[in-house]
Amino acid sequence: MNDPAHSLSTLFLDANVLVSAAWKEKAEAAQIWQLDGVRLVTSIYVMAKVQRNLPQIAQIERLRGLMTSVEILLFQELRAPAEAESLPVKDRPVLSAAVEAGANYLITGDKKHFSQWFGKTICGVRIEPPTNLLALFHLRRG
Repeated sequence: MNDPAHSLSTLFLDANVLVSAAWKEKAEAAQIWQLDGVRLVTSIYVMAKVQRNLPQIAQIERLRGLMTSVEILLFQELRAPAEAESLPVKDRPVLSAAVEAGANYLITGDKKHFSQWFGKTICGVRIEPPTNLLALFHLRRG
């Protein structure tokens, strides 16, 4: 596995991470944007989910600021890994996009559907909730 402290890691951000980071000022999830040596990516599919979940203008403005350093990827056809079969249909494109993007990590706070894979690697993508990722990067840096 790549050592986050010594190489560029690609982090695929799920909708709930983007919403959490934009929800309030100084949100814990927004610390992901302060990590060194990371490339932040998401997909157009994820962005469609995000926009439905931010009701306030201030939240939308925070999201716009955060998104200046996130690549939004468009995938024509995603091939879902076999492991994605156990996910609800709406979550399969998230895992598939992370795999297709060549991400090192899929960052998601979706405990209901992804918690069984927290800390595990599927098709080269390690799935972590934001808090675990932050701890992992800070521990390895220090």
